[in-house]
Amino acid sequence: MARKRKFGTTDELPSGKVRARYRMPSGEQVTAGTFASQKLADEALDAIEVDIRRGEHWDGRKGKTKFSDFMSEYMELRSRSATPGELSNNRSYLRVHLLPAFGHLRMEQLDEELVDRWYSSMPPTETRRNVYAFLRRSMRFAVKWRYVRSSPCNVLDLANPNNPRPTFTIDDFRKVIERVPVEVRVNNAKSPTRVYYREAFELLFATHARLGEIVALNARDVDRKTGTITIDKQVTALGHTTDTKTGQHGSVSALSIGRQALDRLPKGIGAAPLLPGAKAARMPRLALQRAWRAAAIAARLEDFHLHDIRHVGLTLVASTGATEHDVATRARHANPISTRRYMHPDPGRDRSVAEAADRLLDGTGA
Repeated sequence: MARKRKFGTTDELPSGKVRARYRMPSGEQVTAGTFASQKLADEALDAIEVDIRRGEHWDGRKGKTKFSDFMSEYMELRSRSATPGELSNNRSYLRVHLLPAFGHLRMEQLDEELVDRWYSSMPPTETRRNVYAFLRRSMRFAVKWRYVRSSPCNVLDLANPNNPRPTFTIDDFRKVIERVPVEVRVNNAKSPTRVYYREAFELLFATHARLGEIVALNARDVDRKTGTITIDKQVTALGHTTDTKTGQHGSVSALSIGRQALDRLPKGIGAAPLLPGAKAARMPRLALQRAWRAAAIAARLEDFHLHDIRHVGLTLVASTGATEHDVATRARHANPISTRRYMHPDPGRDRSVAEAADRLLDGTGA
């Protein structure tokens, strides 16, 4: 028979243990658990009553939700705000890295030690940083939605943000390009096959496109007379053609190195790939990644990543005195903060601005 209290009820089970129940502020009755004695059950209910009055009550039922099920709920939220590219990356992080590690666990089983061990087991790459950032963000929502009491993401040895990646120059880019082959032997063929890796890298530099965007270009996306290239899609790592990473589209006038690269490419029509592959109609992303990596190592610039080409090109554009809007337009940035990374101070330009202002003050004109 249930024993009524001022807050909650208890009843003795056939096993001799005491079950405690109480009602949530919503009126829903829930179980606080089973206890070895009446005293322990009363103490548990007293503590729950205090927490409810303080607004700090923890409903442990959500903690029994599987990590995989929670992430399904979280990804539903992400799908409403993230760009197509971000969403694609998040799904990849979840499928490849997070579900194999945590998918079988309940949310209440996640703790800092578990996450620390998982983090330390991954190679110290940019991918690890990105996956961890995605997990940490999702756990903030897990706390907010009361699936966990506190975030398990508190890794102490994250890369120092005061030690940024190296800054590469146009000369560095040229050093790597010089080591990119123009011919390769395919399947031990007697004669080499012409490849267009150099042209692809030069177009990356000249248009500030991302790897998937340059691979996705078709003949119809290019005006060879004006050197204008329209970027409105990408090829993902899985080979699917989707919207661009940020969802931003636009046409960009290629720098001269890109226009020269276009002149060396085969002339196709319509949906024909702009960059043909050595063994496939369209050049694979992986082939370009491997070619750049090998050339960067040969040039003793191992840390020069493929995506750094975009940074070098945009920094060059910004150094001409182009406005933030001009750089953002060429980069197709969805966020102005991304553009500001390229707007480095130029002491010489600052002096010119001051001198022009002085001339106005003196009445001599700009």
